[in-house]
Amino acid sequence: MPTTKTFPAWLTDQEYRGDEIGAFAKEAARLDDLPDSGGKAIYDGYFETSLESQQQTYERAWTEFEASPEPSKQ
Repeated sequence: MPTTKTFPAWLTDQEYRGDEIGAFAKEAARLDDLPDSGGKAIYDGYFETSLESQQQTYERAWTEFEASPEPSKQ
């Protein structure tokens, strides 16, 4: 049975991109305390103190993540 990706795993796959999601993914890869898994509420809480621009990019990234095949929200 294939496993579904978590948000951090999905972000890792986006690091190659030349857009703001790719830049966000590279920044997220350097974070030592990014939760390994969890639903949107976990990540909303994590990024709530980020700069407005980072919060907007996070929201765009989460929307794409949810639209990807079988994202893990656990």
